[in-house]
Amino acid sequence: MTNNRLRAIRGFWRWLSIVLLLVTNGQLFAAQFTVAHDSFINERVPGANYGKQKRINVTAWAPSTGFARFDLPDLNVQQVSRAVLRARVNELKTAGPVALHLVAEPWQETTISATNQPGLDSEAVALLTLNNGDAGKIVEVDVTPAVLAWLEGRANYGLALVAGPGTNVKFDSRENNAGTAMELEITTRSATTRPNVVVVLLDDLDTHSLNRMVSKGLMPELKSRLIDNSTKFGNAFVTTSWCCPSRATLLTGLYSHNHRVLTNSRPLGGVHRFDDSTSLATWLQAGGYRTGMVGKYFNNYGNDVDPSTPVDNVGYIPPGWDDWQGLMDQNTDGLRAFQMYNYAVNDNGIVVKYGNAESDYQTDVFADRASQFITDAEASNDGQPFFLLVAPTAPHLEMPGPVMSGCSNSVWNETIRPAPRHTGNLPANIQLLRPPNFNEADMTDKPAWLGQLPALNSTDIGCLKRQYRDRLNSLRAVDDLVGSIFDTLTTAGELADTVFIFTSDNGFFYGHHRLTDKVLVYEESIRVPLYIRAPGFPAQTTWRAALNNDLASTIAEFAGVTPGLAVDGRSLLPLMRNPGERNWRKRFLVEYLGTVQSGRNPPRVPFAAVRTTNLKGSTPAKQLYVEWQDGFNSKEFYDLSSDRYQLNSQHNNPVWASVRQTLAGWLDQFRGCGGGSCQALEND
Repeated sequence: MTNNRLRAIRGFWRWLSIVLLLVTNGQLFAAQFTVAHDSFINERVPGANYGKQKRINVTAWAPSTGFARFDLPDLNVQQVSRAVLRARVNELKTAGPVALHLVAEPWQETTISATNQPGLDSEAVALLTLNNGDAGKIVEVDVTPAVLAWLEGRANYGLALVAGPGTNVKFDSRENNAGTAMELEITTRSATTRPNVVVVLLDDLDTHSLNRMVSKGLMPELKSRLIDNSTKFGNAFVTTSWCCPSRATLLTGLYSHNHRVLTNSRPLGGVHRFDDSTSLATWLQAGGYRTGMVGKYFNNYGNDVDPSTPVDNVGYIPPGWDDWQGLMDQNTDGLRAFQMYNYAVNDNGIVVKYGNAESDYQTDVFADRASQFITDAEASNDGQPFFLLVAPTAPHLEMPGPVMSGCSNSVWNETIRPAPRHTGNLPANIQLLRPPNFNEADMTDKPAWLGQLPALNSTDIGCLKRQYRDRLNSLRAVDDLVGSIFDTLTTAGELADTVFIFTSDNGFFYGHHRLTDKVLVYEESIRVPLYIRAPGFPAQTTWRAALNNDLASTIAEFAGVTPGLAVDGRSLLPLMRNPGERNWRKRFLVEYLGTVQSGRNPPRVPFAAVRTTNLKGSTPAKQLYVEWQDGFNSKEFYDLSSDRYQLNSQHNNPVWASVRQTLAGWLDQFRGCGGGSCQALEND
């Protein structure tokens, strides 16, 4: 019997044993697959085939590119936790990087050459870095995105190994020694195992503030437990930059023109406007998840303005939640949600009030309640996965909050109190930054009602400095909250089976364009942090545009449930499997559809805007076009590639006329889109 025949028989029985194991084993396990086809090509000898060579040459000087393909069983994507490629270094002349690319076209081991070489994806799915001393060793690299792409329907033509500058290496081929040939190890879990999901949703946290605190070493728990082990979404946005509309978007996957929560209060917004009969909570609960809510839900939740209205009942618990710890707002006792002390929580129908004790600090209380939910879920020992939404109000200003001395006549007169243990000890080098658009000198390119805003005076700036430091300092208790949740997950033995998501409902202005607050369409207001740590996914960064209306679909896919609505967003899992995914959104809608609210900074004026991305093929790339419903038909247009601070609107520049026309056409279509039509508009 030939060696090839023996390999085929052994391969069949290995495949069969793996399939049986997948059916019978509910735990994580690893299965190994030896390379089925391997070869390399040499550009200096274009017609030569090296399919029977005992080594796979991967060199920059020839150049030579290696090829490897694995025959895989039909696995469910949800079963795959991690995939690792291992290869033995036969000879290493020069250490350096080797990029792994998906092969885009079929090839045969016995015929492949530089003359007929298949095409490759332009972006690598993994990078193997070789070091001096690796000769004779088995090296490995995480190739989970590649395996998941194949299992999702991408044709499996294998991987190409492309040498980086100076790299000269030879790997064992399957013809050399079957025991040292390239091997793919796939770690899987049973199809019945579904992950827990924890979401931490902050209030008014902009991307830059978080990045600054992390870079200064002031949020060590968030960095070490989450950021260093997560997918970072470097271009994450909200589709509407205001608390309640944004939260409705997260819970439904819809643009605000579809869920119709347009403001923070009656009659167009707040808790009274939200249709809670179908939401992420009800979908997950119906799908077998234990659901928990801790913290802020919507503005005006739990008040007693009109007891005949269900949501005005102080004991009201929205559908879909098994454990409810909802922060109450504006009740008759004068307790307010946006206060670090003197607030109330609806604890599963019972009102629990908190006072002024140090232990009453709101973020700390929510940390304890979140950990208790996890502990209780584990103690139930029923194997039920859980979903937990934790929503502190930090770093939102307290309302009504403590007025800073000397600031009563300034727009920036209120602040937020950091936790007592952090008060007064923020490093002195954390000071208000002044980018080019801070206190913008010339606002004549903006709509008239914005251009008329007075420049910040010295008192304003002094008060803003103090407010800025307090807001950032309040994040240190959030860091403690994150650490507490991770500690509890670890103790409960649930960390390895938990998806952890960290984000914010909107960004914030700190004097940018003379503004405070949020709502408006400029970058500081619509950009938010977004990190997702999930089993089987490496630490990585994607620069593809992610939206808050994507989170409902993402969580639903992790959980294996079907959304109860025709969502406008899309799952982010394809980006986690392939951060350079080419078939992704090129543009998206940003909108505020509430009423005009003047006498504020900034004034709140309805608008609709289309923001394009820098994804290759976008037409045009990285621009913003805005139409304001201000009664004056005001418009703005920014080329963000050359004007990142949005200092010079080009809405009247004839050079950009055709581009503006294109974007205006897209915007008209976005205004009425829903479900699949929104996704089609984003990609078309």
